[in-house]
Amino acid sequence: MTRSDRLRAELVAELTGKGWLQSAGWGDAFGTVARERFLRQFFALTPDRSRYEAVDEHRPDWLDMVYRNAVWPTQLDGDDTRWDQARRSGPIIGTPTCSSTQPSLMAVMLDALDVRDGHRVLEIGTGTGYNAALLTHRLGGEQVVSVDVDAGLVERARDDLARAGYRPVLVAADGTGGYPDGEPYDRLIATCAVPAIPQAWLAQVRSGGVVLANINRQLVGGSLVRLRVHPDGSASGRLLDDYGGFMPVRAHQDTDLWDLVKAASGQHGEQRKSRLPAPVRDEGEGWTVLADLLMTGVARTDLIREDGDVQWLVHPDGSWAYYQAATGCVEQGGSRRLWDELEYLHDLWVAQGRPRRDDIGLTVGRDGAHQVWLHDPTNVVAP
Repeated sequence: MTRSDRLRAELVAELTGKGWLQSAGWGDAFGTVARERFLRQFFALTPDRSRYEAVDEHRPDWLDMVYRNAVWPTQLDGDDTRWDQARRSGPIIGTPTCSSTQPSLMAVMLDALDVRDGHRVLEIGTGTGYNAALLTHRLGGEQVVSVDVDAGLVERARDDLARAGYRPVLVAADGTGGYPDGEPYDRLIATCAVPAIPQAWLAQVRSGGVVLANINRQLVGGSLVRLRVHPDGSASGRLLDDYGGFMPVRAHQDTDLWDLVKAASGQHGEQRKSRLPAPVRDEGEGWTVLADLLMTGVARTDLIREDGDVQWLVHPDGSWAYYQAATGCVEQGGSRRLWDELEYLHDLWVAQGRPRRDDIGLTVGRDGAHQVWLHDPTNVVAP
């Protein structure tokens, strides 16, 4: 057994032992597909987490890093030359625009995809090609189509996949439009985040098929939703109980958070004590997920200060809220009272029996309208 074989077996044991991986078929895929084939070069944060350093096989612990249950950026700022720059000049500042997803999140999503032999799968977001390799190992190359907007990433993934013995159909295109030339699909999995489920995805998945995606919002994020497509072209389903976030599709630009915070910081608004048990947190209780899905366009940032942590909520219409952890007080202004909306949704969540993440559901109509519901699709929640 090679060192790579041993590390793969240890990864499968970790994923299985912690409940992230429950399917024997996917266990075989993770145990067979060599992740290092798709992580010959990547970035790692410096110890102070301020910059990115270049990592490759010349680093003694490279293979151990590859098989950690960790996400590794492989591209910064959409620029394939940044890795060479970091190798030549030392750690650099940048924003990740491609990465190899954390294996535990991959395992959870692949299990939830519920594939069967003969299924045809569309993957949105080729990235490194590692996830496409897992899908191809399980289903065969002719059954897997993977799309990415970055043509350079697609070509690199194509080469790495071929060297590893896998040949899915790879396409350079905007994944929000799916890939109609390969439809109908039995399953669609998105390894990028979208602000809303594109209608094209539902149109290209057969009735009874599954769409699995990450809804990208700036309040909490991390909502993974599994939708079943209906005969009329609509779809509905529940959130997974697991938190998982991906990079947003490049066609979607997030709110310019700091400009909004800067504009709000010089204003004065209404002040009072917060009624919430805690500020908004990632991976928090169900009410934060509910707020994230319903408070569209609201962005959040947390600041650590010597006199106590603070939290800002802002919206492009100029509405804002400012929470001080030390005092439990909130100040808010603009046309909407964002903290009031949070408290309303918390109260609603309590009245509904404190539903968990997987008690929250989403219905997407043929017209693209999104409805959030609790427990049952008939119990629609209004923002």
